[in-house]
Amino acid sequence: MDLRTLIGTIEIPDLKKFLPELILLGLAFLLFTLDLILKKRDKRLVLPLVSYLGYFAVLLSLLIPWRYSGDTFYGNFTNDPLAVTIKIFAVLITLAILPLVNNYYSSKKSFYGELFYILAFTLLGVFILSSSYNLIILYVSLELVSVGFYILTALLKGSTESKEGAFKYLILGGLSIALASYGAAFMYIYAGSIDLREILTYHDKDIHYLILGLVFFLIGLAVKIGAVPFHYWLPDAYQGAPTPITALMASVGKLAFFIPIVRVVPLVEGKFVLVWTITVGLIAALTMLYGNFVALVQRNVKRLLAYSSIAHSGYILAATAVSKVIGMEAVIYFLVAYAIMSAGSFLILSLLERNPEWQNRLEEFAGLRLNMPYVAFAFFIYLVALLGIPPTVGFVGKALVFMALSFDKLWWLAFIMILSTAISTGYYIRLVVLIYMQEREKDMRVESVNLEEKFSLTILVVASVLLGALPSLIWFLIKASAENLFTG
Repeated sequence: MDLRTLIGTIEIPDLKKFLPELILLGLAFLLFTLDLILKKRDKRLVLPLVSYLGYFAVLLSLLIPWRYSGDTFYGNFTNDPLAVTIKIFAVLITLAILPLVNNYYSSKKSFYGELFYILAFTLLGVFILSSSYNLIILYVSLELVSVGFYILTALLKGSTESKEGAFKYLILGGLSIALASYGAAFMYIYAGSIDLREILTYHDKDIHYLILGLVFFLIGLAVKIGAVPFHYWLPDAYQGAPTPITALMASVGKLAFFIPIVRVVPLVEGKFVLVWTITVGLIAALTMLYGNFVALVQRNVKRLLAYSSIAHSGYILAATAVSKVIGMEAVIYFLVAYAIMSAGSFLILSLLERNPEWQNRLEEFAGLRLNMPYVAFAFFIYLVALLGIPPTVGFVGKALVFMALSFDKLWWLAFIMILSTAISTGYYIRLVVLIYMQEREKDMRVESVNLEEKFSLTILVVASVLLGALPSLIWFLIKASAENLFTG
C-alpha cells in the first residue's frame, strides 16, 4: 500500500463535534496563564470574568443544532443527546455557582487563583466522561474529575476539616479507580475490546470474566456516587469542603459519576437483566434507607444534606434497576432535578457561612425568616423539592422513578422508596419548622447578598418549581437521551 492510499484510509476526526471540549480546554489553559502573570489584586476581578465569558461560549457551542451529533475520533467520542443534556446542565449549574465563590472565599480570607483553572479542567473531565464508551477514556476522564475534586475540597486556608475530607476522598477515590480498572481489565479479557458496546454485546459461553469485570466496575462507580456501603468518604468530604465546592460535587459531580452506569444499563441483556436488577436494587434500597435514617440524627445541616445526597443516590440507582426506556427517562430527569436542588441548598449554606459565627447548627436556623426573608424562602423551596412535594422537580423525579419501578413490577423496591421518602420528612420538615415557626434566639445576619448572588438563587428556585410544574420544557431532551441509548 503506497503512502497516498494509506493517508486516504485515515479518518479525520470531526472537530465540530468536539467544539465545546476544545473551548473548555482553551479556557482552562488561559485561566492557568492568567493566574501565573496577574497580580493578586487583579486575579479577583479578571479570573471570574474570563470564567463567565468562557462558560457562556461553551454553552453557546452546546446549543448548536444537533447536526453535530454522532461519533468521532474513530467511535471513541459519542456526542449523543445524553451527552449534550448532561453538558448543558453541568455548565448552567457551574454558572449559577460561580457568583457565590468570590464572596465566600473573601469572607474566609482565603483566595486561590488556582480554583478557576482547576474548575475548568474538572468540567472538561465531566464533558469527556459523559461522551464515551471507551474504558481507557472513561478511566482518564474519571481521574480528571476526581483529581479536580480532591484539590478543590482541600482549597480552604486554615481549615483542617477540608484537608481531612480531601484526604478521605483521595484514599477512597483512589480505591474506586483501582477497582474500576480491575473491572475494565477483566472485561477486556472476556471480549478483547475496550468499548463497552462491544463488550456487553459479545457472546461467549464463558462469562465469568464478564461478570467479575462488571462487579468491579460497578463497585468502583458506587464509591464515586456515594452508594452504601461505599459511602464513608462522602459526609466528611462534603462537610469539610468549601461550601460552593460542595454544591459543585453534589450537583455536577453526581451528574458525571452516574453517566457510565446509565450507559451500561441499556446494554444489559438476557440473563444479566435479573442479576443486574437484584444487585442494583439491593444497593439502592440500602442507600435510600441508610442515608435517610442517619440524616434524621444530624445536628449539622451541611452534614444532614450530605446524608440526604446519599439517599438521593439510592433513588436514582433504583431507577437504573429498570433496564427499559422508562427507567432511563426517570434516571436522567432525576439527575438533572437533583443537581438543581442540591446546588441551591448548599449555596444557601455558603451564604450563611459568611457570618464568622455561623456553624450550620440546626438551632441557628430558628427564625431565619426574620433575619434574611429571601434566603429563608429560597431554602424552603429547595427543601420541599428535595422532599418531593408537588409541583417541584423533586416530586416529578420521584414520581417517574416510582412509575418505572411499577412498570417493571419491582414493588418491593417501590415500597422501600416510599418508606425512605416518609423517613426523610422528619428532617426536612424539622428545618422548615425552625425557619418559619420558631423565633430567633440571636441575630445571625450576614452581609448583604449582592445582585448576582440573588440572581443565581432565583434561577435555581424558578427551575426547581417551573421544571416540576412544566416538565415538558426539558422533556424533549430527556426523551431523546433515553430513547437514543436503546436505539442509537
